[in-house]
Amino acid sequence: MNQYNIWDLSNKLTFIGNNLLDTVSQQAERAAYFCGAENIPANQKVHELRRGFKRLRALLRLLYGLTGGNARILAADIRNYGKLLSPLRESAVNCELFDRLAAANELLPDNKIRTAKDQLAEHNRVLIQKGFYENNLQNTIRSYFDGFNSLMFLNSKDVPGRFHIYVQVVKSYKKSYKLYQSLPADPHPEDWHELRKKLKRLWYQLDFIRFLHPRYFRAKTFHLNRFTDQLGEDHDMHVFIGDLFADRFGFDDEELEILKNQVENLREMNQLKLQPRLKQFFTTTPEEFNLTLKRFFRIDTL
Repeated sequence: MNQYNIWDLSNKLTFIGNNLLDTVSQQAERAAYFCGAENIPANQKVHELRRGFKRLRALLRLLYGLTGGNARILAADIRNYGKLLSPLRESAVNCELFDRLAAANELLPDNKIRTAKDQLAEHNRVLIQKGFYENNLQNTIRSYFDGFNSLMFLNSKDVPGRFHIYVQVVKSYKKSYKLYQSLPADPHPEDWHELRKKLKRLWYQLDFIRFLHPRYFRAKTFHLNRFTDQLGEDHDMHVFIGDLFADRFGFDDEELEILKNQVENLREMNQLKLQPRLKQFFTTTPEEFNLTLKRFFRIDTL
């Protein structure tokens, strides 16, 4: 690293807390934008909002512990909005998953496939209409994020320093590592889902601090992006099977079993790729990760 880059990194570390606050504010503005945009389909709005909420909550966690701060309250608010949007997003994903299954399916009658597609699409349309527009959730979320900055600084003007952010990122890695190590030999889909949430948080936080060592964090975020996508697919397929058996969509017991077996086969293939990648990622212990970040954050120079 040349002299200019050393100075540039020191300068960025000095203002990292301000950059974090600016990034959180920009994410809030983005959420408000998606709520108000008229040229974006509702399902895409819901998807972008939920994805943005996860990033916001991960970044707000870096503000935990500030004197008089509201980060925990704001993260809880955002989590609740995400829960309200979750059934809407799941119904859209169910449509996408069924399209994938139907495209390669030679065992189910075409008329039943068409009927199920129509029913899934109608179910999604009704959920969006009632759960996003008629209940005014879209405008409620927009109003909340329009006033987000005033809420964020309601009781405090404190700005986090590099040590504060370093501590929170190290905690996120340690929690992810411990959860991975505690997985049973044959994890339940909800076990995978919990791991995904921890890895998502870590991914967004590492993405924020990637300037500290671009080569190191580029590799980490690349793998985390791939893991969370795979874990997301596993959860989507688990939800799809549950919804399919609950509503049936015109299929008899034998046809439902055919669909279930196809989905379980996809889950199995997905996990065969996922597990060795996770094992390799977590060869870095929390202690080793801590020492690496301490060096990147120049903690010893404080």
